[in-house]
Amino acid sequence: MDRGTRERKLVALMVNDLGLADVEESEMAGMRDEVRGLPDEELDRTLAKRLDLPYPVHEEVLERALRRVEEPEHLSGGGFTGAPDMSHGPRPEEREG
Repeated sequence: MDRGTRERKLVALMVNDLGLADVEESEMAGMRDEVRGLPDEELDRTLAKRLDLPYPVHEEVLERALRRVEEPEHLSGGGFTGAPDMSHGPRPEEREG
């Protein structure tokens, strides 16, 4: 599993701890920066601890555990802006005349 995926999964775990509604864009950016700054060994050690796995952890075991970590949509897409989702058509009450 590549480093970017491991970073996203750790941020997802952190966001889940805080509750999605409570995380602002600035907090999200701070978390991403903090996780990016971790050396590989520290990233893996932190993931293992968060997933209740012994460290050092075999890569296959870590990958299996990380597959179960669900990433909020705004994390996996990488484009979280805090703006409402406008990917759908307007609701009936939003349509003009």
